[in-house]
Amino acid sequence: MKAFTAPCRQQIALVGLLLGLMVLAPSAWAQGSGQDSARVEELRDGMDLAKKNGAKGQLPHAWWDLDNRLDEAKKNGATDAQWQSLETDVQRLQNAAAFVAKMRQQKSGMEALLGRFDQSLEEIAALYGVRTDPILSGQRAAEDLLENLSQSNFERQVQIDSLSVTNRRLQETVANKVVYQDSMITALQVEVSALRQKLWETELRAGVAEADRSAAENVLSQKQAREAAIAGLRASFGPDEAEVLLTPDGTIVMRVFGLSFGVGSADLKSGQQALITKVAAAVQQFPEGEVRIEGHTDDTGSRDANLRLSRRRAETVARKLEEDLGLAPDTVITEGIGPDRPIALNSTSEGRARNRRIDVVIAGGS
Repeated sequence: MKAFTAPCRQQIALVGLLLGLMVLAPSAWAQGSGQDSARVEELRDGMDLAKKNGAKGQLPHAWWDLDNRLDEAKKNGATDAQWQSLETDVQRLQNAAAFVAKMRQQKSGMEALLGRFDQSLEEIAALYGVRTDPILSGQRAAEDLLENLSQSNFERQVQIDSLSVTNRRLQETVANKVVYQDSMITALQVEVSALRQKLWETELRAGVAEADRSAAENVLSQKQAREAAIAGLRASFGPDEAEVLLTPDGTIVMRVFGLSFGVGSADLKSGQQALITKVAAAVQQFPEGEVRIEGHTDDTGSRDANLRLSRRRAETVARKLEEDLGLAPDTVITEGIGPDRPIALNSTSEGRARNRRIDVVIAGGS
């Protein structure tokens, strides 16, 4: 008896291992095979229902394709996605066979089928508001409908693009009108302020005429000194830092735009001390005036949240001024105005930036 060579011994060992695995796990093989067989039989039952309606003869391509795929699944197994595809196709075959059988039962089956097809095309055309050619039928009618639908869709897209352009132009027109109206309002406000100044000067001159000349000169001197101080304040701030206003009743309002806070925060960003020092120096020029710090925001977010945030920011600035001026804590009055007193449009980023400000109000004094 010849001895086995090394390759033969390896092949024999491999065959033994495979046989051992089959012996150890016969139930798993049988279970998988049994499940596949059950699914195939269930789908075969569905195909038999379709066959009763003539699927094998009237729909041969779909029938034999499914038959081959089921044989393949039974032989080699299939994934869940493949089983789901087979179940869907079997159900579709049943429905198609039932439809064909119903049409065959009618005396004019093809004529009825064509009529139903053309009617469906007309319903689609009516739904999308396009016209069909009454002399066309079947495939040519379908091709004509597709062409009309494409043309209609193109025309509607052109209309949409045109409306978009018109809308943009209207927005630009409205924006330009708003800017013009804002400039007119500003000009009128300047004119009103000038008229009030003239009225005040007229009243002052009338008082000088009636009062003692020295008293009048003293009043005028104080007024000039105050105006000079205010003019100096205006010159000391850059356009992005603050603007100084004088109300008709003599109240000084410094609108400080240059102080920066974190988004939704009352903490000043770094690098703000120089501007705080300028504001403190301005307040020092009017030692007898009552100082009030007002916080303002734009209208982004809720009003209640903006009121709270504006009050906290006003308090932050007030405490900084108290430190620079050497005042006791809580000496400076604070108030949160929130979005209630805008000085610019909130519809633009520039306007919102101007509305986010701190107003330093100095009432009375000289």
